[in-house]
Amino acid sequence: MKEQIIEYLKTKMSVEEVVDSLMMTKLKGKIYPPFVETIRDIREYFSGTEYTPLFIQEGDQHIVQFGIFKKHDAKPKYWLNVLLFVATILSTIFAGSLNSGGNPFRDLSELMLGIPFSFSIMAILTCHELGHYFVSRKEGMITTLPYFIPMPLHFLGTFGAVIKMKSLVPSRKSLLKVGLSGPLAGFVVAVPICIVGIYLSEIGPAPETTGFLKLGDSLLFMVLTRIIHPSIPQGYDLFIHPVAFAGWIGLFVTSMNLIPIGQLDGGHVLFSLFLKRRRYLYAPIFGVLIALGFLWPGWFFWILIAFFIARRDPIIQDTITPLTVREKAYAIVPLIILILTFVPQPFVLW
Repeated sequence: MKEQIIEYLKTKMSVEEVVDSLMMTKLKGKIYPPFVETIRDIREYFSGTEYTPLFIQEGDQHIVQFGIFKKHDAKPKYWLNVLLFVATILSTIFAGSLNSGGNPFRDLSELMLGIPFSFSIMAILTCHELGHYFVSRKEGMITTLPYFIPMPLHFLGTFGAVIKMKSLVPSRKSLLKVGLSGPLAGFVVAVPICIVGIYLSEIGPAPETTGFLKLGDSLLFMVLTRIIHPSIPQGYDLFIHPVAFAGWIGLFVTSMNLIPIGQLDGGHVLFSLFLKRRRYLYAPIFGVLIALGFLWPGWFFWILIAFFIARRDPIIQDTITPLTVREKAYAIVPLIILILTFVPQPFVLW
């Protein structure tokens, strides 16, 4: 079978070298133009075999390699997703009640105080993950539904949610769309939640004592606050409503995900644009994060996480077909969202 495949590929590309190993067979050369149509033909040919092809470009040389990849069951198992989703709703209600001054340990009815925060933060997280899910499925990828992470003793009640991609990313365009879709969906939901929450927030005398935790402002949150509450008197401050706090967290998480490193959404967007050349941008990005660490120590923790996840590159089936000018322009969207939502000093202790 391998010999037949190699002979077929020789009709689609000029082959300079064939490297056969136990796991993969690799052909080096040049794919005959037009590349998009030729790659499509090769994919259709392989759909009738047990092998999966990968298309890689190294300099001016094209590499087509094929092997047998583990087949994943596309049949969904919903029970764990539903269980974690319900548990996360309960844990965020519990956290929201505590943040609102309630004490569920004393009176279970005070859990009601946590509902506005819980439903707001869950709406943002759910839309973020479903954005990834629906776009990845549309691109032909096998993807799980979101796995939410409940954390009852955390002040947010959750560590967010993740989805698992169980198949190769078909193309650079697919990776760009999947990386963009989650933050964009979460952002679209977070903005109206912020507006409603800021409107519900109250203005009161600023605390005269120390030991209070103050939230830093992103550019967008600051602008929304000034539009909705244009005149806050000297010595007064805005005490944000739980819905506004959920919106603030939603914007903050969106900006964190859009930092262009590793397996973060921003890292996927960057990889779709530059492939392995993105590593040349890591030094200035890490330099900025280190400088920000002196404003908020949490950035140092984020650097450690980023360092470990930055080593992995997504596996894309076709890295030869370039992005179109229009597709490259899509990358401006996450950059704008990052600028609007980024908070250099998220938490300040007064």
